[in-house]
Amino acid sequence: MSYQVIARKYRPQVFDEVAGQRLITDTLKNAVLHNRVAHGYIFSGGRGVGKTTTARILAKSLNCTKGPTVSPCGECPSCREIAQGNSVDVFEIDAASNRGIDEIRELRETVRYLPARDPYKVFIIDEAHMLTTEAFNALLKTLEEPPARSLFVLCTTEPHKLPTTIQSRCQHFSFRLLDYAEIFDRLKWVLNKEQIEADEGALSAVAEAAEGSLRDALSLLDQAIASSGKRLEEVHIRQLLGVVPSRVLVELVEAIDAGNAGQVLETVGRLSAEGYELNHFCGEFTRYIRNLAVAKSCGPASNLLQLPEGERAVLAGLAEQFSEEDLARFFQILIRAEGEMRYALNPRFQLELALLKMVHIRKLTSLENLLADLRGSRPAEALKAGTKQPERLPSPSVDFKKGAQPPPRPIRSAPVRPANDQQSADPLPSRSPEVTEQSSDRIPSLQKADDPRLDKIKRLAFGQSKLLSSCLDPITGWRFENGEVRFLFSKNNSWAVDFLSAREQQEKLRSVCAEALGQPVKIYVTLDDREGSEPKTRRSARVRAESDQGVEAIVKKFQCTLVDVIDLSRE
Repeated sequence: MSYQVIARKYRPQVFDEVAGQRLITDTLKNAVLHNRVAHGYIFSGGRGVGKTTTARILAKSLNCTKGPTVSPCGECPSCREIAQGNSVDVFEIDAASNRGIDEIRELRETVRYLPARDPYKVFIIDEAHMLTTEAFNALLKTLEEPPARSLFVLCTTEPHKLPTTIQSRCQHFSFRLLDYAEIFDRLKWVLNKEQIEADEGALSAVAEAAEGSLRDALSLLDQAIASSGKRLEEVHIRQLLGVVPSRVLVELVEAIDAGNAGQVLETVGRLSAEGYELNHFCGEFTRYIRNLAVAKSCGPASNLLQLPEGERAVLAGLAEQFSEEDLARFFQILIRAEGEMRYALNPRFQLELALLKMVHIRKLTSLENLLADLRGSRPAEALKAGTKQPERLPSPSVDFKKGAQPPPRPIRSAPVRPANDQQSADPLPSRSPEVTEQSSDRIPSLQKADDPRLDKIKRLAFGQSKLLSSCLDPITGWRFENGEVRFLFSKNNSWAVDFLSAREQQEKLRSVCAEALGQPVKIYVTLDDREGSEPKTRRSARVRAESDQGVEAIVKKFQCTLVDVIDLSRE
């Protein structure tokens, strides 16, 4: 056969022709120019990214009659034989089929002799991770103290399988997968050389299907040319490669946005009936959702988008229909479904379930919204409209809200436990350095709970985090003096103290208070243990739970019944 496939016909012959591996090729060029070529290299990376090609170019650079040179002539006998794979001094060994100790012993015998003609004897071992443990042990001494004018290049797609003793004796270069733009440009260059026309969408389909492997992209291009002739059209190429048309992805996203579960299931059924591989389609749709997320976060002009220019406007319009949180949830659902489909007996069901989740997930209420609703926080619509939050009725058990001077007792910054349980109590969560106990025996007078400044703090907190806002609702009093803001909570709301004592929440609350009060502040979140309403005999856990506002709100919201109560303070 006289025909030579495109992947071999346009195989790079010098360092500058290697696509996407500029850092590695520049390093090797400098090593050749300054006579600092190591005796052993490990080239690792995905399939078809240039590992063996770069190893051949390095061998040509050292053995060219004009060398050592970074631009081998390609005309001398050494260059031609290395390019054809039949050089007398460059050995390419397939470790997948020559993986035993006998083959490595033969290699050790060969390496003892000087090159037959060229300056260097080069051993290129493909799929080096396939060698047996005994073979690696036999190769170890040779790699550590190689004979003069010998060079070993170990190419592998799984470098973690190479023994550390081998890795420590070689220089390791990690070849990366090529991105969409690099593959697209190389395909365009090849078609220009071949004088073949192609739609931008057709080249895009080939570049996407290659998944970072340039050799795969060139092989697919060869197949497309054989099928289409002198003109590559997008529709035909997508059918040939089994790639779903982009309009199907757009329609599916629109159906999810509209909450149309029927259309989503019909789309899956149509794809299955037309013979598309559903596992592959799930991967395609995952990439499309990823592109939507990039367009939403970085804009449709971002270089991170792996799409032709013609599809970016459509993508930008679709991205506006979703929030970043929605797209993140979609992304997570599809990634999980893609993994489950690989081992499912009927992958179609897994895909349908994932798409139905995407249809209905936007109807679910987030935990923060639910807690805010339970605690009586006003909805986001009221905030946007600037409506005033309805005033709450004052708690009859907290009299010092009205400005009365509290009794002179210290405030604790942790939930109060019974005296006989102090030694067995679990340690409290770590707190911010600013959450400290009050050192004075007298607490300054507190502002009123309906203070406009406190209302502003709550509004700003609601805008930043509904959960943070809900934790400020049950405060029993507050004080702002000398750059210090103190919030007091009853014992029944110790959960709010624990939450607001976390460092992350402290930073949020400090930022909100500083904005509301117009100056930097320090935050103190403490419990009030001066309440005299609780009798000396400690109430039972069930009585306290039934009287808790949070429990009461949950029972009312979910129409449930309190079945059992465990007193964690006595555990």
